[in-house]
Amino acid sequence: MQLTAIPDGIVRANNFGIVDTDVGAPNKGQVLVGLRRLGLNAGLAHRLGGEGTPYGPGIDVGDVPASDAVVEVLVSNVEELRTGDLAVGKVPWRTAAVVDGDELRKVDGAVPSEGLEAYLTILGHVGFTAYTGMIHVGDIRPGEVVYISGAAGGVGSCAVQFAKAYGATVIGVAGSNEKVALLTDVLGADRAINRHDGAAVDLLRDAAPEGIDLYYDNVGGEQLEAALEVLNFGGRVVICGAVGSGSGSGAPANYRRLIYQELTMRGFTVTAHEDLRVQFESEVGGWLREGKVRSIHTVFDGVDRVPEAFESLLAGGSSGRVIVSVPSQRLGR
Repeated sequence: MQLTAIPDGIVRANNFGIVDTDVGAPNKGQVLVGLRRLGLNAGLAHRLGGEGTPYGPGIDVGDVPASDAVVEVLVSNVEELRTGDLAVGKVPWRTAAVVDGDELRKVDGAVPSEGLEAYLTILGHVGFTAYTGMIHVGDIRPGEVVYISGAAGGVGSCAVQFAKAYGATVIGVAGSNEKVALLTDVLGADRAINRHDGAAVDLLRDAAPEGIDLYYDNVGGEQLEAALEVLNFGGRVVICGAVGSGSGSGAPANYRRLIYQELTMRGFTVTAHEDLRVQFESEVGGWLREGKVRSIHTVFDGVDRVPEAFESLLAGGSSGRVIVSVPSQRLGR
């Protein structure tokens, strides 16, 4: 799957196309893998026809994007990986690819009760992002009031659950009544807001009459400005993403509240916090086994649906992590 046209504003499925190519044999230290589950990330859209970010290079016409995925080892020249093993790593949008073995992390042979999708959600990249931002960067504390934008998305749905696991009161905002119900009925949010029901700042004030202590930002725009208005003295903002438009795509119009309320705003890239991986997998893995957290995802079947799935993700038409499922090329799982 490659980029066939630079998006003119909104990313569409027809910006991508399927091309047949040969896959070579793996050299020493490499493995040939078959794609099993592909996770899609909204942030990749910023690199289409643009510059690179800490998450990857710019993507031009003819380039093949890459995302984190669950793969099955088909041929291995790496001692630690055997044919049939399952692994997680960043791979091209291809049904099969040769990758360096040190780019993959072998996963436990036991498939979680949530399915392979869990390795790309609650136990995967988006879960690790939510955990790093909420626990390490945001320094969440029991009893605090936390506001999370994009709360029904891949990172947001994990952030909601992790904040609740730490004893916080959680308010989430999403883009439909169905997603609002998901937040309260499934993920355990204390309150949820449909962002289409009114001005962001008014909705947040109604939901948090005593203010908020921490804002986990996945979108920027008016949600960030609303949070700055409602944050209590000494409150914190964690900047995870900024897919929103408006003044929030630059400096928030009310940024001076950072001064007057002694607020802290901090961004982060999860790739700089790999030292937290073992702690994350241990703590969240325990929560998953205890039933405190769960995988939230929307699955599209077949690699030919990657463009459709990516468009749905960017349009907000899916809940949780958007994942493309590809049948096993060997094991029949």
